[in-house]
Amino acid sequence: MPFLYLVLKFNSVRKSANILFYFMVSYIVVAGGWWSYLLHSKNIEARELALDKISLQLEKEGVAKIESHPKYQEILQHYRRQHGMILGEGSVFMMLLLLGVWRIYQIRKKEVALAVQQQNFLLSITHELKSPIASVQLILETFQKRQLSPEQIQQLSKNGLTENDRLHKLVQDLLLAARVEGGYQYNFESVDMINLVEVCIGWAESKYKGRIEFEIPEVDIVLKKADYSTLSSAIFNLIENAIKYAPDSEFIELKLYTKRDFCILEIKDFGLGISKVERPHIFDKFYRVGNELTRKTKGTGLGLYIVKKVIDAHQGSIQIKDNTPKGSIFVVQLPL
Repeated sequence: MPFLYLVLKFNSVRKSANILFYFMVSYIVVAGGWWSYLLHSKNIEARELALDKISLQLEKEGVAKIESHPKYQEILQHYRRQHGMILGEGSVFMMLLLLGVWRIYQIRKKEVALAVQQQNFLLSITHELKSPIASVQLILETFQKRQLSPEQIQQLSKNGLTENDRLHKLVQDLLLAARVEGGYQYNFESVDMINLVEVCIGWAESKYKGRIEFEIPEVDIVLKKADYSTLSSAIFNLIENAIKYAPDSEFIELKLYTKRDFCILEIKDFGLGISKVERPHIFDKFYRVGNELTRKTKGTGLGLYIVKKVIDAHQGSIQIKDNTPKGSIFVVQLPL
């Protein structure tokens, strides 16, 4: 409930700030237009007074064609220049003003998006910490207060270890995210990719038995410069994401092969897929699809952020493609 209150309060403050921002922009634009109009009107009035004055003077001098007289034409040209200057400077001022407003809007939009992502992260991290801690506490209290059969002890111990693994994975992700963002020193060495992928599958198989199919290549694939620790974490995150976001799918497929001077890893799932609108953002820090209050899939929004950082550090790339008939394919490309 406290977090729900904070969310509602944040949304209320953001709405108020939006109203104030648009009001100020509207006021500045209207005020600028109004002062430009007044300045233009005053220029016309000054021109008419000057023309009336010079007309009276020329009449007294007995000039027949007043409007073609050089002094009359000089006044017209002077006020034409002023008119052009007012329009030109006013247009430039308005253009710079609108450009500045647009830039402020873009910066503010990014800040609001970051604030929303941080809010989502706090909500998710609170849930991710609270749930396993509560489960472990309940298990320990059950051990303390009840006489249990060996089967019950075995089952509760297994559940406790599962929750402990969740906490361990969460802490690992938080630490790794801080390390890769804060100038982590990668230990590049020769890495057997087949072995690395099989190790990651082994980690995942302990939680998701029988749901991973790996097409083992016929030839060895070795990266000459790779950091085993971070790269294995990144690939495990991709495997776990593929399974978590395709809960109704019986399995996911992994394919490892080489193409020219690159090692390619494809991770294919048969879930709901990722919309093209969401794809540019899924590697952003804290970003998660949907609303944190209603989302059922567990996570903190750090997994794919870590993946992108690690792959970039290996001078590789990652992209998402549609799977047929449904799902997504993550394609990791690393230089051999």
